[in-house]
Amino acid sequence: MGTRKPISSDRSISSHKAEDKEYLVSVKHHPMLYLMVRPNGTKSWLYRYKSPTLSKNKRISLGVYPSVSFARACEMWRDYEELLSRNIDPKDYREEEKKTLLSNTNNSFNHFAWQYFDSLDQTQKSNTLVRKRGRLELICSYIGDEPISEISSPRMLEVLLDIQANSLNKAGKPTDKAERCAGIASDVFVYAGARGFCTSNPAALIKSQLAKSSYGHRPAITKPKEFAKLLRDIETLDGDLNTINSLRLLTLLFVRNGDLRRMRWSDIDLDAGRWTLKPLKGQGKVNMVKDMVVPLPRQAVAILREQQKINGHTPYVFFSQTAKKHQIISDATANKRLKDLGYKDVHCAHGFRATAKTILQEQLKYPLVLVEMALGHTTKDPNGTAYGRFEYIDDRSEMMQNWADYLDALREGRDTAKFRADVKDDTDSTAQLKALIAELGEDQVLALLKNKA
Repeated sequence: MGTRKPISSDRSISSHKAEDKEYLVSVKHHPMLYLMVRPNGTKSWLYRYKSPTLSKNKRISLGVYPSVSFARACEMWRDYEELLSRNIDPKDYREEEKKTLLSNTNNSFNHFAWQYFDSLDQTQKSNTLVRKRGRLELICSYIGDEPISEISSPRMLEVLLDIQANSLNKAGKPTDKAERCAGIASDVFVYAGARGFCTSNPAALIKSQLAKSSYGHRPAITKPKEFAKLLRDIETLDGDLNTINSLRLLTLLFVRNGDLRRMRWSDIDLDAGRWTLKPLKGQGKVNMVKDMVVPLPRQAVAILREQQKINGHTPYVFFSQTAKKHQIISDATANKRLKDLGYKDVHCAHGFRATAKTILQEQLKYPLVLVEMALGHTTKDPNGTAYGRFEYIDDRSEMMQNWADYLDALREGRDTAKFRADVKDDTDSTAQLKALIAELGEDQVLALLKNKA
């Protein structure tokens, strides 16, 4: 490619598109200031200079565009040029400034919120960062000036209930905005706590106290009778087996569609019935597991053996020759087929997770700890110890197989009463009791049994 035209305005930035490799574009009349364009479309500002103290090349990230505008980047460039003219290293100066701020801070939530935000992986999609920034700004408008160590759970509940009341969908039902805000607030408390500025996480327990969100963009069927019809409708689809089998596996495994689409043959052991993966959302999220093992029921193994005949010669289970970028079926494919079946605004690909969570707990009576582990959420015992990916693997395998058998019965209109976890034999009951003790604590379980007696 020829010489890139230097940036001279916000408008000129839009002409620089993502390519296979990241590249830098200079800024007119601002030597050493660049815009870095990454393959994922993220654009960020970079200042490259020679340190006056060490005589070596250094670089400073000035933030992501458009969060940091063209004008703001130029202002920061002027500040750094001024420092260099006085033989002061801008990076060293910025670090010292941070230390001074940290030592003089009043420990406000606002202070740690933006330190946490700056610590995030800036290579995340720009719209993800914009959403996170928006949530932090909203929370900070309530408690930004309050000392982080003095914010209580009742205060957080008050804040989040107000956010929930002000973020209803068209039907007047709560969206997930308050839950998302609770999640990022929790991350800020963890960040500050790790640095010794607070001893508790008042946002951690609030999520369960919020009204169940109604996803305007993530509809899900949670009634068995309606889900039975969807299962039958999926079997009427014809055409691309890639898509049909992906929908079948979403019903059985209820993983995120993004993780399923990226499923690799090298991560699957069909003989053992195991799929080992690193969930996309687990990387950098405190409430999601970074490594996960999904037990595969017999029905899932059969579908995967079918896929092997189609795509076994490629790295991906859902390889697509027509996909230009990632060589796998697109994110929209599953949702398009669901819409074709008449499920627009009724059920979506992500909705299989809500379906499984609801039915496994409400209908099949499985303990929360097993369901949460199957969803890839971090689950801790009363001492705060997180379970490893192989914990309760036998119980989870039994649950996944029972779920698959239940779906077969549901699809075929057979009686499903025998699939309830609480009508299993004594061995299963013992396993469930152990899981319940791990979830609630021995004292609470004994208290529950005593009250029941």
